[in-house]
Amino acid sequence: MEYFLMLSDDRIGNRLKLQQDTMNIELTEACSVYTDFKEDTVFVDFLPIRQLFCHAFYVSDDFKELLDLYTDNLTAFPVFITDKNQKGQKVYWRIDIELVDCVVKEPNMSYSNLTLYKSELDSKHIFRIAFEKQEYLIVSLNLAETILRKEPSGIRFLPVKLQEENNE
Repeated sequence: MEYFLMLSDDRIGNRLKLQQDTMNIELTEACSVYTDFKEDTVFVDFLPIRQLFCHAFYVSDDFKELLDLYTDNLTAFPVFITDKNQKGQKVYWRIDIELVDCVVKEPNMSYSNLTLYKSELDSKHIFRIAFEKQEYLIVSLNLAETILRKEPSGIRFLPVKLQEENNE
């Protein structure tokens, strides 16, 4: 099985911006987040959020339904992204995905040339990894293809290499 790093597509202009200093990304219950909706705001399907040593992944309502098909025990909490001027509200989901320790440690590595131990993956379709004080989502080829067929906004994929076994 092939795998890909799922990243936020920074090429999208006017993307939804959240005021991260007002968010508590460690909350494990429904919450509201306030922002300013502009006429040209692009509501992307994937929002990775990083605060000091904490990471959270937010997905759109439609995207969460897709992930439910590929995961047995997806834990998700609704986040109501609300315009300060009451122009609207969008539902996103903070997803909690299993962390897998499978990154091959090599010199001069970056997220663009990751290698994972194939033996640790057990045919998973989505999981997260910790690398260089960041966390990333990894998806299988099957899930990446399904995502792309839905024509998502704000997502790009980078292939990762696989190494047969962990020789540590």
